[in-house]
Amino acid sequence: MTPADLRVICNSLNDERGTGGQIRLARLPGWHYSTLWRKLNGKSRIIHSDQLAIMRAIENPKGQ
Repeated sequence: MTPADLRVICNSLNDERGTGGQIRLARLPGWHYSTLWRKLNGKSRIIHSDQLAIMRAIENPKGQ
């Protein structure tokens, strides 16, 4: 997963005004928004466990 992949996911979670996707995606796996920001901007690597956490949170957003 690359930062570009994360941006696509964030954009898919945006509201009708085109905002909020980054914070919404950060909340799904229980991260602070700055953690996701660093990953989106290439300041922090996206490791395999991050990818799995993101994919699991997207597939099951309510923790069901």
